[in-house]
Amino acid sequence: MSDWIAYYEDNKQSALKRIKNMSLSVRYRKELNCWVNKYLDPFSVARTISDERTETLDPYSRIRIEAEKDLEFTLLTATGKDRSSSEIIFFESNLLLLFNLMLKHIGTA
Repeated sequence: MSDWIAYYEDNKQSALKRIKNMSLSVRYRKELNCWVNKYLDPFSVARTISDERTETLDPYSRIRIEAEKDLEFTLLTATGKDRSSSEIIFFESNLLLLFNLMLKHIGTA
């Protein structure tokens, strides 16, 4: 396994651990876990890009938009208590940042 794949796998595992340790509603926790497992998994993202290449000229843009929309839909499952802390807002921003960094790396690899 290359170093960059191990790095992104570590990011994914760290995000999952952090979600597990945060005080979140069951539904929101489940949706965040699903998002992380889909969009912070370098193998899943690379496979999706490969599949999308046959359907669109810019698969990277398409998956980026899909990830952003999916995270927005995930936020709809959050309760008021889930969203009461700035910690979760920063965490969600970091999730998108990690995704975009990984996507850029996959594009240049």
